[in-house]
Amino acid sequence: MREVGLRSALLDSHTFAGLAVELPTMTPVLLRQLLVPVVLDALGPIDAEAWADMMDEARFTPGQCADIAQYLDEHRDSFRVFDDVRPFGQAAGLTHPKDVVKPVTELMPHVATGNNTPLRNARTDADPEPVPVGEAVRWMLHAQSWDTAGIKTAAVGDPKAKAGKTMGARVGPLGFLGVVTPIGPTLFETIVLNLPTGARPDGDMPQWRRDPLGPTWDERTPAGVLDLFTWQARRIRLIPDEIDGGLYVSHVVMSGGDRMPEVPAWEPHTLWTIKKDPKKGSIRYPRRHLPGRTGWRGLKTLIALDQDTTGVETSSLLTQIASATLTGDLPVTYPLRAETCGVVYGTQSAIIADVLFDSMPIPMAALRADMALRGSVIQVCTQAENLAYAIDDLAKHLALAVGGEPAPAGKGQQPGTKLLHTLDPLVRRFLTGCQHNPDHAELDQAHHAFETLADRAARAAADELLHRLPGRAFNGVTQGKGADAKTYRQASAERFFHAALRRNLTHLYPPAEETSA
Repeated sequence: MREVGLRSALLDSHTFAGLAVELPTMTPVLLRQLLVPVVLDALGPIDAEAWADMMDEARFTPGQCADIAQYLDEHRDSFRVFDDVRPFGQAAGLTHPKDVVKPVTELMPHVATGNNTPLRNARTDADPEPVPVGEAVRWMLHAQSWDTAGIKTAAVGDPKAKAGKTMGARVGPLGFLGVVTPIGPTLFETIVLNLPTGARPDGDMPQWRRDPLGPTWDERTPAGVLDLFTWQARRIRLIPDEIDGGLYVSHVVMSGGDRMPEVPAWEPHTLWTIKKDPKKGSIRYPRRHLPGRTGWRGLKTLIALDQDTTGVETSSLLTQIASATLTGDLPVTYPLRAETCGVVYGTQSAIIADVLFDSMPIPMAALRADMALRGSVIQVCTQAENLAYAIDDLAKHLALAVGGEPAPAGKGQQPGTKLLHTLDPLVRRFLTGCQHNPDHAELDQAHHAFETLADRAARAAADELLHRLPGRAFNGVTQGKGADAKTYRQASAERFFHAALRRNLTHLYPPAEETSA
């Protein structure tokens, strides 16, 4: 792991495996706020053919390197962190009333500051630890994307300020999304996988080519993808400190910034829920990731390409990648991964309660409706979830068999959740194996192997519940009277559980065997 400048990160991107980040939520930030916009603005609009050529080349061509280098030279002043007129990503001269400054930890969601909830260590506001300039810039971009909502201290000169406050600030633009980032085997390929293809509307440009930022802010719609990716949801100024001959940042000034009325329908890094409205037609809502839910449990949505039949739709970037497999521009054996991340906000979105992240392999063939592997991938993920439901049902039935009450859903750790943790590596191993696009016989063998191990794990989970069961569960408990009476016994609970295993694990227990039993 080493820190490099923007020029090297781009021109040598084919030599790097990826981005080493402080938090998983930093990866889409650096791609959107910096790397992808520079490439798009330097090379111009990229169509599907040019995109495919870049993936085939697996590195920037000499001509593209020259264009990117020239672009960085032309806009060199815009990337200066402490420029007097246009400091990168900041508002020059930004001040709070009475020259109040905040510790640099104000930009970091994992560090205690004010009302924010720490996720790891606990620096204090009174004694902020200075951070190198490069790290401070990364956290500044992170705050532009993920910052909390609520009341912000207004900057001097903000005409919309009320009593020194900016009211109604929204969370950063990524905070509304369940972010999905396509990841390739090199940083170069990751950048290209995150390049939206197609024409750009007039007036679309990154923030460093717009007028210098000041304390004022607007509510407006992004002009295009470059404007969206480099959206300035906050006004920020980093305050430099010279320590032992080096530049650091200990304090910042931050106030409210630009606001979007809604997430654009062309936002490329999120999944969507599509609802039909009799008057408005199809309405799209960005989907957020759910806490405690692994990425593969949402795989069916990740590979949902037909919104009309499912009511959900994958990100436009994954749709773009799927199209490349149909045209043969990407092989079905390409080692694609998807990183899913999001933030859980609490107390009126004014604090960050949790950060969600997962990374998983995506078999390219699963993105194509004409490939049999797609059905197997969905089935394996569904089977794992169904086994968790089955073990939870067993636990509920056994609790009733001893006269107890089933544990309320969502309270404490359910046995099904514990089973999902056991099944997690099995599902991921299956998905990784499917990236090689196995033939029918290999796929059937892999599916059978998964079901064998999953069956063993589910039975072990059931045995753990049964071993703790008191003897009175054998006779059971009858609830209700007359025709409404229902008896819960250990034997019936086990019978229902084993029936669920046979019903779900169809490779291990083919329907013909179930009938003969």
